Amino acid sequence: MPFFLLGLHYERTGKDNGGPPILTVHPPCLTSRLFVPLGEKLAGDSELIRFDIRGHGASNAGNGKLTLGLIAEDMRQLLDELGEKTAYLCSYGAGSFPLLTALLAYPERFIGGILINGTAGYTDIVTRSKLQASYITSRLAPKDPIAYNSALGEAGSKAEVQALYEEAKQGDASEWREYTAACLDSSVQKRIGQLRQPMLLIYGADDQVSQHYAGALRKGLPNCELYGIKGASKQLLMKHPSTTAFIISQWIDKQEHPELADTFEERSALLEELMSHGAMEGLHDENHPQH
Repeated sequence: MPFFLLGLHYERTGKDNGGPPILTVHPPCLTSRLFVPLGEKLAGDSELIRFDIRGHGASNAGNGKLTLGLIAEDMRQLLDELGEKTAYLCSYGAGSFPLLTALLAYPERFIGGILINGTAGYTDIVTRSKLQASYITSRLAPKDPIAYNSALGEAGSKAEVQALYEEAKQGDASEWREYTAACLDSSVQKRIGQLRQPMLLIYGADDQVSQHYAGALRKGLPNCELYGIKGASKQLLMKHPSTTAFIISQWIDKQEHPELADTFEERSALLEELMSHGAMEGLHDENHPQH
């Protein structure tokens, strides 16, 4: 179980293909174990670096308030520790807030972002209410039930629920609160137009909330691609890792080898391959217009 100098736990998996690795960013309460199924599907194509944010899972809480800027700085220092000059970032859910913060703060180190069910600001009442409830509950209730409910909401099997729960309950509830509050209070949405790195947005085609946020991100980001996974709602990492991994692998190949999509015919062939794996380009409503 490796740790780097700040006492943060990380794992390296997959194939070192000579290109930049993918560094994952998990949401509050849960841990980087969320990305294990994705890492297994990416193993032959890319190297994945999973790390637990301060006060989450096996990582130490450290000193001071947990902010999005501090998480971004920790990710930069982790790259230094591992001898990596650059990396792609991949977030899930509210992990998009520190991801976007890191891209803005260290554009020379983090060269692209992958947002799975991500957002730059939660504006719908249901999602904000859930996050606010999590904040309040983590202050008043024992942490084990909170960890279990968080695991239950993401896992695709009983074994995965147990694995996610066992790691999540090791965390520090006060750090969960600070991370959640940082996401709720974030102003990063006002700055996403400054991002010049390539971005990949992935959402479940049956999840209207995630589709809404994906559409808002696409409007605000200068350089992004957007794909939905057919028949999927939430839980993309645990229930749809194969399709998610295929979309990511193809996108990274295009970033590292732009010649793969130089012509219309090449781009069409890549899109057909994505469709054969259950992915679609753009938003669900664009593919099924109302008459």
